[in-house]
Amino acid sequence: MIEFKEIGVTFLGGGEVIVDDLHTSVKLAPNLIAADGAADFAVENGFLPKAAIGDMDSISKDFFTYNSKVLKIHEKEQETTDFDKCLKNIKAKFGIGIGFLGAQIDHELAALNSIVIHDKYPIFLIGKRDVIFNCPSFLNLILPAGTRVSLFPMCKVRVSTEGLAWPLHNELLSPLERIGTSNVSNCSRVKIETHSKGLLIILPKLFLSDVIDSVIS
Repeated sequence: MIEFKEIGVTFLGGGEVIVDDLHTSVKLAPNLIAADGAADFAVENGFLPKAAIGDMDSISKDFFTYNSKVLKIHEKEQETTDFDKCLKNIKAKFGIGIGFLGAQIDHELAALNSIVIHDKYPIFLIGKRDVIFNCPSFLNLILPAGTRVSLFPMCKVRVSTEGLAWPLHNELLSPLERIGTSNVSNCSRVKIETHSKGLLIILPKLFLSDVIDSVIS
């Protein structure tokens, strides 16, 4: 286990990555951890990760020869993803994940599953347009009126909201029944309450910094 205590961590995956987003993420969460072959992408773009973690099936053969300062955590088991292996081996205040959305849909779904079942600290996934995270039991957001706010349940969860155009009052959401995508804030403060984990919140990624402050404060 690598501990960064009160500091955020950026996890880099092998999917689609906007380099400007990576710069933004590293400013917010300065410790970079690469999932397997994403370590090569990091170095090619001027970033040196603190560690490369995974089953090492996609990292270049000579990576650690030329980047000896990078810690190697090699886990051969195939029951979990490289992202899961990263989360298991890193302890931090929060994590930002880049390169886990927008490529293969199965990898994307696996990443969403990972941030729901992981409960040591909050993880924020960044894609082309969105930031996605597992809703805490109570969330208080400051957002401009008219902001897209999507709620997607990964299991059965009861949800109450304030400040949305279509409010919820202790209503049951479920991936096999009712979901809550493409709602809209109708005032500057949005409150979301749920009594169990498993509710994904999806917002425009330009609010990443504000969302992190709201969740970890």
